[in-house]
Amino acid sequence: MKEFRRVLLICMIIIIIIATMQLVFYWNNYSISDDFYYEANIISLDNFYNSEKNTFSGDTISKTRFLYNVISKKDEVLVIENIFDVRKVTGERIFSVRREYGIDQKTGKHVRGYGDKERSGYLFAPKNLKSKQSFAYWHVNYDAPAEMQFQGEEELLGLKVFRYEADYNADQTANLAHLPGVPEKRGVILDISLQTWIEPITGRLIKYEDNTVAYYYDIKTKERIEPWNKFHNKYTEASIKKQVNIASEEKLKILVFNKLIPMLIIIMATLTIKLCTVAKNKHRK
Repeated sequence: MKEFRRVLLICMIIIIIIATMQLVFYWNNYSISDDFYYEANIISLDNFYNSEKNTFSGDTISKTRFLYNVISKKDEVLVIENIFDVRKVTGERIFSVRREYGIDQKTGKHVRGYGDKERSGYLFAPKNLKSKQSFAYWHVNYDAPAEMQFQGEEELLGLKVFRYEADYNADQTANLAHLPGVPEKRGVILDISLQTWIEPITGRLIKYEDNTVAYYYDIKTKERIEPWNKFHNKYTEASIKKQVNIASEEKLKILVFNKLIPMLIIIMATLTIKLCTVAKNKHRK
């Protein structure tokens, strides 16, 4: 009887250890970390409209800073700041914005009541994305939700990714008050074509690319007056490689949790059942 109790105690300890391992592994690999940080270098091309010549002036390269950073946490909701700062090579500001998102640490969803405004959708994309699944994404340049539509499966540096696209409009008047006549007489409206490449298991953004035309419009009539800028943003190759490496590591950890840990649980559970059976049979004899 004592031997049976000892084996039963060992079985209970093993089960507790397995359960603890499972919980710890789940939290560490499925949740956004408290010190989450994401940064990418962007190649930006601006093509400003010349009102006098009634034509675009030609592409010029600008410097762009793009990052996400956790600034606080409350009740498993992370408040994440998103910075996007575009400047001419001379340092003159073209566009600069900072937004705050309230993000559920486990799911990556925007949480109402947190951040600088009410938002739906995800920080990047849902985890475990399915082919042709759409989702809402708030890109920092444009303070409006983009409904990202599945376009196809691709490979980036050996990593399988899903490519998404959204064509939509956003009003950027509030962030461009430094432009002449804005917002007293004129506003700025954008025609946006946005693409994102997502690693489907982690839901991580690997890169994005946009092509946008910005127009001045009359504040009173809402009629478009003339273009302001035609711009294009994309990741540098070094930033793409960096995000591929990070996503590959995160993906491996999740696969270990989904396959290796369950297999280990089955093996150990089978072993404990056998031990209990052997001990019980010996006690009967």
